[in-house]
Amino acid sequence: MKVQIKDGISFGCGGDFLLRSALEQGLGFPYECASGSCGNCRFELLSGDIEYPNGEPEILTERDLQRNRHLACQCVPKSDLKIKVRLFDQYEPVHNPSRFSSRLVAIEEVTHDISEFRFETHSSQAFEPGQFALIDVPGVPGSRAYSMCNIGGGDGVWDFQIKRVPGGAATTALFDDAEVGLECDIIGPYGRGYFRGFRGRDIVLIAGGSGLSPMVSVARAIEAASSARTTEQVFFYYGGRAVEDIAGEQFLSVMPSYGDWINYEVALTDRSGTDDGRVFEGFVHELAKQKLDERLNEVDLYFAGPPLMAGAVEQEIVRHYRVPSDQVFYDRYG
Repeated sequence: MKVQIKDGISFGCGGDFLLRSALEQGLGFPYECASGSCGNCRFELLSGDIEYPNGEPEILTERDLQRNRHLACQCVPKSDLKIKVRLFDQYEPVHNPSRFSSRLVAIEEVTHDISEFRFETHSSQAFEPGQFALIDVPGVPGSRAYSMCNIGGGDGVWDFQIKRVPGGAATTALFDDAEVGLECDIIGPYGRGYFRGFRGRDIVLIAGGSGLSPMVSVARAIEAASSARTTEQVFFYYGGRAVEDIAGEQFLSVMPSYGDWINYEVALTDRSGTDDGRVFEGFVHELAKQKLDERLNEVDLYFAGPPLMAGAVEQEIVRHYRVPSDQVFYDRYG
């Protein structure tokens, strides 16, 4: 089927989700989460018919429906379409995403509620450090977005550090039922919060909960690219609720540059379970502000985590310190 955009650009969509088809063909269709929770891929349907295989997205408002606005990441064309949407160069994929089969080859516990799942595939699909993919977990309707924690050089290995979501169908299946040998389809890569290289500025990585995986990926890419470094310092800040949530340092401490120009600190909202004076009590964005303050305006800032944490970083760091937009890299999931 053919999808015609009002400004004259068209692309084919052979029964897949509209957004996936557009990105697979290299178009700069705007999006963030690619999984129906952010609403950034809204478009106006001018003609034709669509359907929502997984049900109408809750994020769509009555006003959206009255104006015939839909989510490209959740709808599939039933006929040729004509749509209205503005394409942007910055959304053009670095690597056009694709769908490929994979096999689960290892599971390793990271914390009490985060585990690392390693998938291997015969695909040579590459991704950038910090990006995410969609996984089709067998028996679970719909795809789920998870970030990779490895670097992604097209070697067929896709590692995901995934946080268990209480009551979540996909993470329950992965944590409770998945065994080595499980076959899953992976679709990706997606996301714009990927590592941009050394650019003459210090680098700040802020992570919490599910945001651990992409920030570990970026940190690994930083170490791998260390020959290109001049004077940049790297600050990795991780936030959690209690001592059992602490994670990240185990992946940095094996790096030759750790403790020299790669640094790690942790913030807990409840530090009653530790007497380690190095643990900051409070939110992770407060830790970053205490350590760097006005210097935050001059760094390359990467962050990932639950919506409340990401929102606090946006408000209390990006806006407060007026960090230029070309120094801020993250993907919004809600």
